[in-house]
Amino acid sequence: MAKIRQAPIPAHIQPALDRSGITIKKYRSATSFEKDLRKFFKRNEVLHLCTQKKNAVRSTPVGYRPKGMTLYVFSEGGGKFANLKENNNVSFSIAEPYKAAEDFWNYKGIQGWGSTRVHSRKEHPSQFKKALDAMNLVVNGKKLRAEHLSDHYNHKIIVITPSKIKYTNPREGVYSVTWYG
Repeated sequence: MAKIRQAPIPAHIQPALDRSGITIKKYRSATSFEKDLRKFFKRNEVLHLCTQKKNAVRSTPVGYRPKGMTLYVFSEGGGKFANLKENNNVSFSIAEPYKAAEDFWNYKGIQGWGSTRVHSRKEHPSQFKKALDAMNLVVNGKKLRAEHLSDHYNHKIIVITPSKIKYTNPREGVYSVTWYG
């Protein structure tokens, strides 16, 4: 069962939040916090996926699709798959543009940690199809299906199951809340 930890607002920060008209939400449950996380997931498109093989860390910006708290990444390949084959633990981040000079309190983003499964179209066709359906990708007005994909590529889907997500978004009332799945 998911749980959350909401960090207390430091005493020296509260007056600045008050002057800026910012009210921080007090979440009563993981479920209520997950609603705000899902909104953030849905309005963004790029996730920075960090994978590791031996001592080499790789950060790859990728498009993603959320379904609940699970994140899906569709890809044709790259070095991230060699890393994931050796180590399926990942970290990731999603952030929105931030211009501190315009509004210091408008920073918003998440840091996440979790594990992955990779479904290859050729090696795991039924799991790949289920993951592709869960992504609900629409291309040129039509839902993308496995049969629409070129046979020249072994398309893959990375399924990220988060175990921990830290989210901060003061303008929307979220201050340093950590979700544990």
